[in-house]
Amino acid sequence: MTKKLQTPKFGPLSGMRVVFSAIEIAGPFSAQMFAEWGAEVIWIENTAYADTIRVQKNYPELSRRNLYALSMNIFKDEGREAFLKLIETADVFIESSKGPAFARRGITDEVMWERNPKLVIAHLSGFGQYGDDEYTNRAAYNTIAQAFSGYLIQNGDKDQPMAAFPYTADYICGFTVTSSVLAAIYNVQKTGKGESIDIAMYEAMLRVGQYYMIDYFNGGEICPRQVKGRDPIWAGCGLFNCKDGYVVTEVVGVNQMIEMFKTLGIEHLLGTEEIPEGTQLIARENRYAEEFEGGLEKFFAERNVEEALAALGEMKIAGAKVLEFTELEDNPQYIARESFTEWETLSGRKFKGPNVMPKFKNNPCKVWRPMPNQGMDTTDILSEIGYSEEQINELAEKKLVKIGEAPKKN
Repeated sequence: MTKKLQTPKFGPLSGMRVVFSAIEIAGPFSAQMFAEWGAEVIWIENTAYADTIRVQKNYPELSRRNLYALSMNIFKDEGREAFLKLIETADVFIESSKGPAFARRGITDEVMWERNPKLVIAHLSGFGQYGDDEYTNRAAYNTIAQAFSGYLIQNGDKDQPMAAFPYTADYICGFTVTSSVLAAIYNVQKTGKGESIDIAMYEAMLRVGQYYMIDYFNGGEICPRQVKGRDPIWAGCGLFNCKDGYVVTEVVGVNQMIEMFKTLGIEHLLGTEEIPEGTQLIARENRYAEEFEGGLEKFFAERNVEEALAALGEMKIAGAKVLEFTELEDNPQYIARESFTEWETLSGRKFKGPNVMPKFKNNPCKVWRPMPNQGMDTTDILSEIGYSEEQINELAEKKLVKIGEAPKKN
């Protein structure tokens, strides 16, 4: 096989090949992480229509960096054969669809394993690959997964539940795909046998929504939603107004409680039956919770953000300013850790966005390639797996593949 894709060697996943067929955020977010950590990642788009993410203004340039673009109809006979030839070269295949959509169309796990027994396959869907027929084949997005999982009902304020944004379920499910794929790869290295992973979006959100939910299943207690942007269970934790902005704080810990109660002039409450010695947190049901939080509101309202954070720091109480977007890139911590980076788009435009995370000390990662146009790498990818120029052109004429080109820079 002649190597056509010139992927630089960097990061802890250098040498891994990931193929994915997914649109929008959740599945592609996982693939993007693999690409930023050094894997060679091939993005499959249907020839009839591009990934719907492409209609957005700026986000695609961030979410599809470091990828190769292959446009192919993988469910038609000749397209399916080309896809399976590509799967022979892959370590991982990620797909996102309505339930077992790939299996229904003839691309089962077993078909892929016949070509590549070590392949790790990740199926991401709203409700899983099996279950009640009423749900399994339903479409799902961020808010659907949040609503069905019991996560959404916990968020918002006391008067109305609200979904958590931006697209929390998509990103959490993306992380779930990434972590489960890496676990499977570890096992493949030991056993030589591939794996198929069934990730249901609602189950991922069920898991991250477990903190308050567990009290209901073990006692019937239903946690209230937030009031004023504060923790629904613990007083002194959450959002407070200063003269010139917002801060969040977490008054947690024995010494921190003592120092804050002294500062608020309510230290006489310490050591009482309601707040015994050694108290680390004040529950909202505590008879003194309202007095405690009222004191905190006054404490912050009398200070600007800088003064409030300085006072919290002296008491060794965690706190942070609620930063506006305009404050991020000039923040000294962001600068010191290079939390933002710039790269050049295909058209030559300078583009800024979050840098690769986390930081790998011995195998640093990087952004090396902008978002490709649809089908931009189709020819190189098919050539690499053994297709001649004539065969590729024939597939293009049948509209089984789409061949795109990189635009000339302005």
